[in-house]
Amino acid sequence: MRRTVSAPIATVAIATALLAAGCGGQSGGSSVSPASPSATSSTASTPASTPAGGPYAYVQDVKPVLSADCTRCHSGSKPSAGLDLSTYTGVMRVVSAGNANSTLVLVTRSGGLMYGYLSGDRAGKSEIIRQWVIGGAAENR
Repeated sequence: MRRTVSAPIATVAIATALLAAGCGGQSGGSSVSPASPSATSSTASTPASTPAGGPYAYVQDVKPVLSADCTRCHSGSKPSAGLDLSTYTGVMRVVSAGNANSTLVLVTRSGGLMYGYLSGDRAGKSEIIRQWVIGGAAENR
């Protein structure tokens, strides 16, 4: 009898790889650790041009979050966990449009492996990502 791997198990495997690779674990890179909530700036928030709750677009709303908080480790010639989040194509490797269980949503939600790396308004940034993905990410570029 063949055993198939379910999507949640695959997601856990990817998330575990992200955690194991860790930001700053690249040779020559600086060590980065999640900031404590008291050490984050409260001035960073959701983009002012986007109404609360969306609809969100990749270039206008999601890319600035990823650029500010993720691409320091997940870009370049040796991106952490082999995941380059500096391009739309790279981001779509961990996104299934319309699926709230996409890896990007799971690792950036409260309690997710990468949530602590979000700066400023973590909950707001996490929600932007979630709303963009469940709103049909591929169409909202």
